Amino acid sequence: MKRTFLLSCMIIAVSMASFAQSFVDTFDANSLGWTECAFESNKGSAVIDKGVMTIKSKGENKAAGAFLTAMSGVATKIGENTFFETHCYAPLDVKKPFEVIANVKIDKLANDRVCGFVFNYKDGGNFYCFNFNDEMVNFTRYVDNRVVGNIMQGIKWPNKAKLNQEWKLVCDGDVLSFFVDGMEILKVKYMPLDFSGIGFYTFGKQTLVVEDMTFTQN
Repeated sequence: MKRTFLLSCMIIAVSMASFAQSFVDTFDANSLGWTECAFESNKGSAVIDKGVMTIKSKGENKAAGAFLTAMSGVATKIGENTFFETHCYAPLDVKKPFEVIANVKIDKLANDRVCGFVFNYKDGGNFYCFNFNDEMVNFTRYVDNRVVGNIMQGIKWPNKAKLNQEWKLVCDGDVLSFFVDGMEILKVKYMPLDFSGIGFYTFGKQTLVVEDMTFTQN
């Protein structure tokens, strides 16, 4: 009887282990077909090199702007904050429970320096994202390049510069949860997904380095 019970437990454990399937992207190659932009455009760049993916967006040159303002006596801005994104189509069935974990490094968080975790990406004007700066985290929905919904929550980070973080997106049916370093910072209910496109974006003078990602289908 004891032997039968142990055998049954082993079969269940093996079945559960085989049910969860994972894929790890270490960025040693562009195996998932990320949209790279190796040259720096007027908005930014996204490059996979030496085992990491680096996304940069340009922003206002505040030092030069302050200098010209002081010299001319007229408020002067150098450049405008820009948005830059990169994405792939994840090896996931988004109609079923899954989680995605990304280990990232952020240059700095500020009011005008934002990072975003993009998902349910159909195209450049249709996607969802969790995005945050030094004070707020948002869940934003874009449809045809317009914001059609936004959920906001205040948050304070212990540090704002040179951050190493673990981001985790968990989808369990119609519930989306976003975690940073194991802490749930925003949960959204009744939000089913349709598209497997997933990625990142930066806004302002921001740099985001993604060291690796793990996709798990539960």
